[in-house]
Amino acid sequence: MKQFIIGFVAIFIVNITACTYTERIKDGKTAYARKQFQVAIPMLKEEFDKAKDIQVKGETAYMLGESYRRTHQTQAAADWYKRAQTQRYGKDTDLKHARMLQQLQDYDEARRAFQNAGRYAGDVRLYQEEMIACQKAKQWLADSDKNLYQVQSLATNNEATDFSPVLYEAHQLLITSDRAQSEGKENYKWTGEKFFDLYLLDTKAETVERFEAPFNQSFHQGALCFSADKNMVFFTQCGSEEKIAVDYCQIMFSRKNSSGWSAPQAIDLGDNANNYIHPTLSDDGKMLVFACNKAEGFGGYDLYYSIKIGDDDEAKWSEPLNMGNKINSDGNEVFPFLNNDTLYFSSDGHIGMGGLDIFKVTKAAHKWQNPINLEAPINSGGDDFGFIIDFLNPLAPDMVQQGYFSSNRIGGKGSDDIYQFQQQLPPPADTPALVDSPTILLAINLNGLVKEKVFKEKGNPNSGVASYANLMGASIQVNTLDTAFTVGSDVDGTFYLQLDTATDYSFKATKPGYFTQLITLTTKGIVLNEAHPDTTLSVELIMEKIFTNQEIVLENIYYDLDKHFIREDAKPTLNALVTILKRNPTINIQLSSHTDCQGKTSYNEKLSQRRADAAVQYLIQNGINPDRLTSKGYGESSLAINCKCSDCSDEEHQQNRRTTFLVLDEKE
Repeated sequence: MKQFIIGFVAIFIVNITACTYTERIKDGKTAYARKQFQVAIPMLKEEFDKAKDIQVKGETAYMLGESYRRTHQTQAAADWYKRAQTQRYGKDTDLKHARMLQQLQDYDEARRAFQNAGRYAGDVRLYQEEMIACQKAKQWLADSDKNLYQVQSLATNNEATDFSPVLYEAHQLLITSDRAQSEGKENYKWTGEKFFDLYLLDTKAETVERFEAPFNQSFHQGALCFSADKNMVFFTQCGSEEKIAVDYCQIMFSRKNSSGWSAPQAIDLGDNANNYIHPTLSDDGKMLVFACNKAEGFGGYDLYYSIKIGDDDEAKWSEPLNMGNKINSDGNEVFPFLNNDTLYFSSDGHIGMGGLDIFKVTKAAHKWQNPINLEAPINSGGDDFGFIIDFLNPLAPDMVQQGYFSSNRIGGKGSDDIYQFQQQLPPPADTPALVDSPTILLAINLNGLVKEKVFKEKGNPNSGVASYANLMGASIQVNTLDTAFTVGSDVDGTFYLQLDTATDYSFKATKPGYFTQLITLTTKGIVLNEAHPDTTLSVELIMEKIFTNQEIVLENIYYDLDKHFIREDAKPTLNALVTILKRNPTINIQLSSHTDCQGKTSYNEKLSQRRADAAVQYLIQNGINPDRLTSKGYGESSLAINCKCSDCSDEEHQQNRRTTFLVLDEKE
């Protein structure tokens, strides 16, 4: 499920102008290229039947699979991906076919398909996480009757796309839909349907009517939330009716006053070249959580939060902060819903049943805990999202909570449908036959921390380390003999993992502008059992900024009098430099040698050059490419302590006799 943007998410963020393009399309490939998928399907079918060349048939079958997938026709997408496979069309057909089988909840076939996709890519373990997800999903599906959730489809669902429900009044929901009453002169060429607008759904009367408000305009609106007093509304808008086109999705707000709703305005969240979608507001109205596809995030879409600054009339919002890598993955996290210290959201990056799954995460001691998959029947093989809790209607005596969510699961009426759920009270303790024995989970937890050196003098690495500061935004590549994956350090420099037993790990931390750091750890010898089911390990990676064109002194490199040979006591320092260069293959350095002011100037220049050359030669002998190295003997021309030669103390002469390295450049 990683790095796979599900269809409706892609629909909701697509460049609007491209999908309203009205020039007559003459062939399926052109329609497909312009993302007019519903237009492309019949044309591509005809072109497939006429094609004789196996490569053309394979490519056409693949485009049909993509077109059906992006218009939420999962079974047809799976069929056409399979045809593309039979035509020996490569690309990512095997992987796409596996994902469609997963969404169809055919988990045994999906698991085999993921294995085949890995084999085709040259590594049968490549999609191991997806194969594990299939096994878990199959079990969750089998155990769904033991789950305390009851789920039913709303009677108002039809062939249209309905999603992202929001409580408006008792028995009333605001939903996002592309029903026939939607604004906009043209249909949306991606799906062949109307643009998304807001609708008022009455669960008691079983009616759906377009919601009349000034913020319900042309193009796509939806995924909204209200303040606790219902006087403020925040929603997603993609595209604009302004003369200047807006190609990104924005979070808009409107305020209710005596004359109705104010004209919507965009919230300023900083960089406008990103998609800001799916807002949810804390109960006190001071924190806004939303999804955004910032490049510096952990995956496709991450969850961010922003804090309200000032009063309502003059309020602004702080720069968005990432919610961290416990919540965010290398996939997509979208459609958040806040309920006090509990956050519900959907993800295709954490292990789930296929597509987007709904997760729950709670906050304890001001920190978010690990997300929990709500499993079946809340989740399915399809996209499950837009989860909300109903606080306005009374609960039945045997219920804990109730609410709504949206899904494009198999068996639905439309592309996406609205579902109601009720969570039952657990059975009494005197009915053990209905309760499974608890499963003891054995776990090795890792608490990781990335720090950076803080020097006594800012920008001077030779001034000595004063302290260490937690470093956010570092990428940590985790490697074992069989697997490799990457996590990121959180806003406080932390990262958290679960490790396998009897395994050797390496952790390589990288960040632009910093030297790479590497550390190893093993879980061999750690014994877990029912008496000791878990343990926690810690690692700390210390990173250091790269200062280009600035000499850094290599300590403890000494030479015999008038000699240039590398002494044994100098080798540990040079070996450390070898390690740095091997971990950072993109940097080139100059290795320099300096003498004190004693002796003749010309002699000192020649001696220092021989010493610099000897140090460079040592690095080359230890595996460093000579093209990355230059040597420079400065003699006494660049003294660290500029004292009169006859007055310099022995200590000052020693500080002047030094070997340094200088980063010349850092190539991408």
